[in-house]
Amino acid sequence: MDDPKRDTREKHPRMSGDERRALILERAKEIFAQKGYREASTGELARASEITEPILYKHFGSKKQLYIAVLNMIGEQFLERLRGLVEKRAQNDLSDGLASFLLDYRAAALADRESIHLLLNAILESNDPEIAQITQAHNREMYALIYALLEKAQQEGLISAHLDLSAAAWGYLSFVFALQYRAKAGIFSQFSEQAIREINRLWFQALQAGGSGVGRE
Repeated sequence: MDDPKRDTREKHPRMSGDERRALILERAKEIFAQKGYREASTGELARASEITEPILYKHFGSKKQLYIAVLNMIGEQFLERLRGLVEKRAQNDLSDGLASFLLDYRAAALADRESIHLLLNAILESNDPEIAQITQAHNREMYALIYALLEKAQQEGLISAHLDLSAAAWGYLSFVFALQYRAKAGIFSQFSEQAIREINRLWFQALQAGGSGVGRE
């Protein structure tokens, strides 16, 4: 006769601390995406990971610290996807990489809609200083990625030598922020791929010409 206790252990194998932590983060991402930070309870978060609330606190200390850990995780995952898309395109054609940056941003966001909604909620709604630091760090990483592309393009003579690269990079980010606000109403549904492509093309065209006074001496 089978041992029921043995069956239970086989269905729910013992996890290492790192494995349990990873599971909690994934399940918490789902709950926070569905309910938001304020409405998600620690009881729901614990049950989703099949643990008790004391175990949840043992791993993360508080609901806020769990939320911060989730934001850090999805922010890193998003940037990794975006960087992969942008760098792959830029390796083949740097001009195309810059002219298609917003499309790659859109593709990276659409690859995990749940995460991008959660990240956007934190960026657009949080007044908490600790959470604000995370979103600011995320934007700095985005800025650094764009700046590096522009710097390489300037070195290769693809864009005007007179451009202020910092101003140009913030120009790209301003379009990213516009996409983020559009996404709040439904992931890019009211901002077509064709429109994004044309905006990006016109901006890159201006950089190539050093036009519109963008950082020009």
